[in-house]
Amino acid sequence: MAKNYFNRRRVGSKERKGLISRGILIREKKFLESEYSFLDCKIVWNKLIVRGSFKPTAYSVTYYYRIEYDGIYSPSVFVEEPIIERNEDIHMYPQDNSLCLYFPKDMKWDVKNHNLFDTIVPWTNEWFVFYEKYLISGKWEHPFVQHLRVKEK
Repeated sequence: MAKNYFNRRRVGSKERKGLISRGILIREKKFLESEYSFLDCKIVWNKLIVRGSFKPTAYSVTYYYRIEYDGIYSPSVFVEEPIIERNEDIHMYPQDNSLCLYFPKDMKWDVKNHNLFDTIVPWTNEWFVFYEKYLISGKWEHPFVQHLRVKEK
């Protein structure tokens, strides 16, 4: 009787999750590269790292940003240059200074229904437009939900 060498070792739950995540990252990378020539995409240690830049107007500075995505949880977007000081008026998360691009209670990130190329990249560019408006007016003009709720007395 011949031995079955094909199912010697079963793939565990953690490994399966890693393989699925890797497939998602490869798919996202291909989508991004086909849609945006100005992005630099690399998969490093099971994380998709996307670097891009955006200049909202001819008079604006160029903003350089980095998107980090593991293929499971919602992506994070960080401004690399220029340094933007976080404050309560602009939409950045206090934990890591990543950009707040959507309200998680209104939209839960779902790898089956959401892609970086048609959500996170355009929303990041839009964030910079509203940041430029904020620099002029001193008011965040995009609809938003307060990050920190202050209890009223």
